Amino acid sequence: MNESRAKIRNCITIFLVGSPGHVDTWDMKPDAPDDVRGKFRPISTNVSSVQICEHFPLMARMMDRVALIRSLNYNTGASHENGQRWMMTGHDFSPNNVQPHIGSVVSRVFGPKGDLPASIILPGKIGNTGAGPFHGQTAAFLGSGHEPFFLGSDPASADFKVADLAPPANHSEPRISARRDLLGQLDALQRRADSKSAQDLDASYARAFNLLTSSQTRMAFELKHESDKLRDRYGRNTFGQSCLMARRLIEAGSRFITVNHFDTVFNLSCWDMHADGGGLNNTYLDYERLLCPQFDIAFTALIEDLEQRGLLQETVVAVLSEMGRTPKLNPRGGRDHYPPAWTNFLCGGNIRGGQVIGSTDKIGAAPHDYPVEPPRVLASIYHGMGIDLETTMMPGPGGRPVRFIEAEPIPELF
Repeated sequence: MNESRAKIRNCITIFLVGSPGHVDTWDMKPDAPDDVRGKFRPISTNVSSVQICEHFPLMARMMDRVALIRSLNYNTGASHENGQRWMMTGHDFSPNNVQPHIGSVVSRVFGPKGDLPASIILPGKIGNTGAGPFHGQTAAFLGSGHEPFFLGSDPASADFKVADLAPPANHSEPRISARRDLLGQLDALQRRADSKSAQDLDASYARAFNLLTSSQTRMAFELKHESDKLRDRYGRNTFGQSCLMARRLIEAGSRFITVNHFDTVFNLSCWDMHADGGGLNNTYLDYERLLCPQFDIAFTALIEDLEQRGLLQETVVAVLSEMGRTPKLNPRGGRDHYPPAWTNFLCGGNIRGGQVIGSTDKIGAAPHDYPVEPPRVLASIYHGMGIDLETTMMPGPGGRPVRFIEAEPIPELF
């Protein structure tokens, strides 16, 4: 597929590591028993039939742009990593069959627009979330040329810089070019032995040198070019400034940006509200005082900013998480992992907002109608980006052409 055959859209994915409780956020059950409905109350939105948590007041004013999917579910395990793999690749894979991140697939299908990598992950890769290293944020068999670029820095820091983009002080651009020529000669030897490996190395080297030598590329990462007012609007924190950088990178030509809201679930305030008194001690207070307001401010700033710049109509924005949380509160007043039901949502691009797709039962324990499994969400993102899932193939393991998602888009979204 190329740009002459289809309108290519961009995508920003916000991944809520740890997973919010659906009953406490976007699928509230105010008529359920006390041990289900929790401590928050629902509020009306600008869509008369839709209510959400009281701690998302800004989002409530733009619900007409958002399509909630309230009937997500899967049954392959309740670890964070299970959900990360499902929602970042469309597959729950084993170490022997690792599948590529959605951004790597987009990179393979479309390629980069310019010097920026097609897929960038902010602010960094997911680390320890409890059950192993397979999070679904690699290019897998697509090769190193399609690996996501990880920022690896906190854009909210006063001294923020992307260290990998700044050449060492004693390395001028001519010297960098000379080193590129030398690497090219060495790679010629590698090509004789392994042409596929050499092609991957070529792509990786080309990307690295483009990042090092392009002033336009480096500028895309520099938030100092944004006004203080806009930076304040997003929130002066890692998540808010990552969302602002996502807009800058889309505007500068990257195709797929992933913002990880947290890189672990241990010993910090995050969505993983077990309330266990130890390393997983998040509670309703964390949701009320930090997590919900932080998300509400940054998400709505991103949507408004994209819209004001004419980018929202060509950018699908997807808010994803690994699973839901138990409908009944645990004895400590928290909620535990729960993949049988949860809510994610999409907006932007050609997504039809102002609607709810699917529903759960009276306590949010299972889909009541229209159950949706994770691959359909990813298929919908691909479709929203202009990818024809019937005709676009990619090389699978061993070079065999494969369809990269075995699911159909959700038609109600379009």
